[in-house]
Amino acid sequence: MRGNSRRRAFGARRSSFTEEPHALAARAIPRTTSSFTPESLGFDECTDEQRRFRAFLAVFLLNSPSIPPRLLLDDKAQPILTSGVSRLLYSPILLSAQYSDISVLTNMGDHLLQCVTDASDSTHGVPGLRPVGIEGDNEALLLRHLPTGAYLRFRYFDYANPRQRTPPWFYPTHWSGMRRSSAIGTYESITLNAVPTIDDDAAALLAGLVARMSCQSRGEGWAVSRLLHDSLGNRDHYNGSYSFTHLWGSGNNWVMRWSGYGAVPAADVARALTHKSVGINGATAKTVTADVKEVRFRNATLRLEVHRADISEMFGGGKVNGVDRD
Repeated sequence: MRGNSRRRAFGARRSSFTEEPHALAARAIPRTTSSFTPESLGFDECTDEQRRFRAFLAVFLLNSPSIPPRLLLDDKAQPILTSGVSRLLYSPILLSAQYSDISVLTNMGDHLLQCVTDASDSTHGVPGLRPVGIEGDNEALLLRHLPTGAYLRFRYFDYANPRQRTPPWFYPTHWSGMRRSSAIGTYESITLNAVPTIDDDAAALLAGLVARMSCQSRGEGWAVSRLLHDSLGNRDHYNGSYSFTHLWGSGNNWVMRWSGYGAVPAADVARALTHKSVGINGATAKTVTADVKEVRFRNATLRLEVHRADISEMFGGGKVNGVDRD
C-alpha cells in the first residue's frame, strides 16, 4: 500500500474514534511509508509551540466558573475561573488535533468565538489570543496565541450535513469585534500569571487530554465526550446533578475533577490516554478507587476524579462523595 493510501487508511481509523471528517483526520496523520505505523494516530505529533498551547488551553477549557467551593483545589485559580472558555465543553463541538493547530469543529464558529476571546482587555477568554484571518470561503477562522505562537482554528463543520464544507451563511459579528492589539493587556497579564507552572511531561499529558476530548469507542464501550456529555448514554453511573470541571496543579502533578448527570467515568478518560491505538505512547494508568484513576507519563501524574456534586455543593454544604473534603 502506498504512503498516501496508508495515510488515508490511518485517517479513517482515527476518524472512527473521533468522528472527524476523514480528510481532516488523514491530514493529522504523519506521512507514512509501507513499514511505518504512526503512534497515537497523530494526536500527539505537533509542534512544540502547539503542545505548550494545548497544555495552557487545558487550564482554561477545563475550569468552569461554577466549581462547588468544597471541591476547589486552590483559591489562586480564581482569575482562571472567570474565563468563559469552558463554555466550549457545553457546546456540540469536535476537537481536532492537527500538527500546527488545534481545531474546533462547529457550525457556529463566529458565535463560539465569544468563549475564547474578547473585544477589550479583560480576564475573559484565553489571554493573548488574537485573530489572524478568515480562510477559504468562510470555512475557517484562524487565531494565534501570542505567548506561545501557536494557532487555534474554528473550522466549519455541520453534524447534520458533514459533506458540506462551506457555511450557508456567515455573519462575522464577533470576529469583527475581537481585540487585535499585539500588546498583552494588564488584565491579560494578571490571568497569565495565575496559570501554574506546567513541566514538560505534564504538558504532554494535558495536551494529550485536550487532543482526545472527542475520542470514543462504541465497540469497546468508552467515551471521553468532553467529560460531561456521555455519548454512550448514561451507563448507570449517575454522578450528581451539578455539572462542573476543575483542573489544577503545578509542575508535574495535576488533578482533574468533574461531575454531572452525563459525566463520563474516570476509567474512560484514563483508557483514552493509554489506549493501544489512540493513547499517549508510554502513558500508564493506575486504579485508585472506582471513581479515581491516575495516569502517569514519565515524571508526570494526572489524577482523574469523578465526583457526585449535588446542587447544595455550590453553597459549600454537605459532603463530597459521601465524605468530607479531603
